[in-house]
Amino acid sequence: MKVLLVLLAALLGVERAQALMCFSCTNQKSNFYCLTPTMCSDSDNYCVTVTTAAGIGNVVDFGRTLNKGCSPICPGPSVNLGVASVGTHCCQSFLCNFSAADGGLRASATVMGLGLLLSLLTALLGPRL
Repeated sequence: MKVLLVLLAALLGVERAQALMCFSCTNQKSNFYCLTPTMCSDSDNYCVTVTTAAGIGNVVDFGRTLNKGCSPICPGPSVNLGVASVGTHCCQSFLCNFSAADGGLRASATVMGLGLLLSLLTALLGPRL
């Protein structure tokens, strides 16, 4: 009987591991609207922030969208295609996805201009090469 009481006391003393808590939002323009805490499910291991943006330096801005939430996996790496990009940030601690995943989401106007110039030169000089 003593063994059962000790076993019961041990089981009651063991706390269940806390689920991950992350900030969440969907399709927001600002991080200000992405500060809603959400309790993740037991299968979620990551807090994820995904920022999509399109534009050319500070000259043209096609917009930016911010999404945050819980995920069982960390989605793929950040991708920058010049005029459009996706920034991904994953973390695994309590409310760790506070800030937006930025990481240089806009192409430099200088780099885009140089690329355009090289494309034009290639098109003009292509038949001669």
